[in-house]
Amino acid sequence: MKIVAEKRTKTGTSASKQARAAGKLPAVVYGKSVESLPVLVDLKEFEDAIREVGSNGVFTLEVDGEEYQVFVKEYSYFATKPSLYHVDIQAFTAGEKVVMTIPVYVEGEEKIAEGILSQSISEIEVEIAPEAAPNNFTIDASNLVIGDSLTVGDIEMPEDAELVTEPDETVVSVSAPEDITDDLETTETADETMPEPEVIGEDEEDAEDE
Repeated sequence: MKIVAEKRTKTGTSASKQARAAGKLPAVVYGKSVESLPVLVDLKEFEDAIREVGSNGVFTLEVDGEEYQVFVKEYSYFATKPSLYHVDIQAFTAGEKVVMTIPVYVEGEEKIAEGILSQSISEIEVEIAPEAAPNNFTIDASNLVIGDSLTVGDIEMPEDAELVTEPDETVVSVSAPEDITDDLETTETADETMPEPEVIGEDEEDAEDE
């Protein structure tokens, strides 16, 4: 997969706004062998490429006839809508290890007989050669029971990959459903002990009748 980018000749808020209006996505390319390089890519072409290779997938970026092997290091979105605002693109050389953020997905939740599954983190950092990095990690929670948990260290790592995220960080845990019986009993007791509301004017009416 290859995307052709153009160098940005103008920078700043106004220039970026004009570029976005023309269907371009501002980006910056950087890496050990690349000085910070502001570029523009076609937004639709970029989104199509990411759908194909994955959010942290590797692709070729061509700038002024020079090609770089890259992946997206960071995505930035508009605060008011789910549209891309800017991306940081990291270039690398073959075999070079870099720190990558990789999503973690959970499967098997529907097989948990009792309890509530909570996912504490949805991505981890791994030092790995980008061409060898998986698109995501999947962790199986189907055999968990109440009180069980799985940590980052339980995720199977590819060969030659090194965890950057602490291995004892909890990814998922199963807890008992909240017991609302006590709350219901407290409410019922409160209802029973609550005094009858006073009807204003009732005594006065009785006195007049007499």
